[in-house]
Amino acid sequence: MAGIIAQVYLGLLLTLVAIAIVPAALGWHATVIQTGSMQPHIDPGDVVVSSALSDDAPVPVGGVVQYRSPATAEPDHVARLRMHRIVTANDDGTYVTAGDANAEVDSTPLTREQITGQARLLVPFIGLPSLWIGHGNFLSLALVALLRTLPPRSSNPTPETVQVPADTADQELGAQLVPAGRPEPGRRSALALVGLATVGALVACRVPASTAGFTARTTTAGNTWTVAALPTLSLGRAAGYALLVATGIRNSSFLGTGSSVNGSVATSPGTSIDGFWPWDITGATDRNTTNARNARSDALTLYTALDAYPATKVIPPTLTGTLSPGVYTSTTGAFTISGTLTLDGGGDPSARFIFRATSITAAPRSTVTLTNDAFPNRVYWKSTTTITLGESSTGRGTYLASGDATASRNTSLYGRLISLNGAIAISRSTITNP
Repeated sequence: MAGIIAQVYLGLLLTLVAIAIVPAALGWHATVIQTGSMQPHIDPGDVVVSSALSDDAPVPVGGVVQYRSPATAEPDHVARLRMHRIVTANDDGTYVTAGDANAEVDSTPLTREQITGQARLLVPFIGLPSLWIGHGNFLSLALVALLRTLPPRSSNPTPETVQVPADTADQELGAQLVPAGRPEPGRRSALALVGLATVGALVACRVPASTAGFTARTTTAGNTWTVAALPTLSLGRAAGYALLVATGIRNSSFLGTGSSVNGSVATSPGTSIDGFWPWDITGATDRNTTNARNARSDALTLYTALDAYPATKVIPPTLTGTLSPGVYTSTTGAFTISGTLTLDGGGDPSARFIFRATSITAAPRSTVTLTNDAFPNRVYWKSTTTITLGESSTGRGTYLASGDATASRNTSLYGRLISLNGAIAISRSTITNP
């Protein structure tokens, strides 16, 4: 009976090792968990398989990540790899992490550059032998071996020693000595079991992906973390307005030539809409009506929702060249569009572009172009102060300013211009609601 139990155990162990190793062919990596900070969901001795976070992938708020913790963040002042859950995205582009078992969040914020992988697969207890050896717990290792020790059926073993190198980058196990050769049959299974578990844990540091067993909500007896889903980005009742403003809109015309607004215009709580010829606006003109108030309310909701999306890239303040979908913030806080900026959707009609800044300026004669299924309804420009579209510039997307917004002479905008707390000034411009 003991032999049957041991064989079943060995078969289970083989299966777990295979699960940990097969993903390595795809370039993923694994780590043997050393502490209990992620219990009850991840225990010491478990192997967690992680995949690299691509440059255009959002940071997984609510997900478990492996990251480099600097020496300044560690109590013993020794840098190490950690695996914790991201629980909050900060406004400055950093992230708050916490162990599922910890009552407090980690004291040092995490940057995207520190993340080495996102957890994808949990293989339970397969790394226990390496953990025992690393902690000098040879008694546990010996007990596992005794489970499979049977009376010898032959003699004359010829033991020899083979050194198996460890991958210290992820597991810090050190070199280990594994008996090999031709041991007597009664002990062969025990040695194979121990060797298999140890080698499996060592090899597991080079593995790939599978369905994730990691959730966005964790609970322990003394702690609960809940990560809210990201809000939907929707203009709601503001969608039909090409111009939407809090205080007033002023259009500057010249010799009967004014601006062309293809869509509706609204103010709330202000009522001032001046300088337009009757034929300049194709839609409704709402001065603090119920529709205008509802539109401003939904625009404010969208403005707030844009902050909930974690930044995928912090880039220089001058926007030019080609950008892929993502959430962008500036190294200086402000953004200036210069020359031609191409937003490439990569063939994905759901591709989304978000630009968050302290101010947004389109240089004169600058152009924003959309390609490969990028659409203006999925491009958002958010400024905590002002937005200025320079003379003869071409813009695309929804522009939301907390303060004033300006469309200079001969501006062409395929989207919407919204000032949530200020005024809008336009001059002989063309605004087209997409």
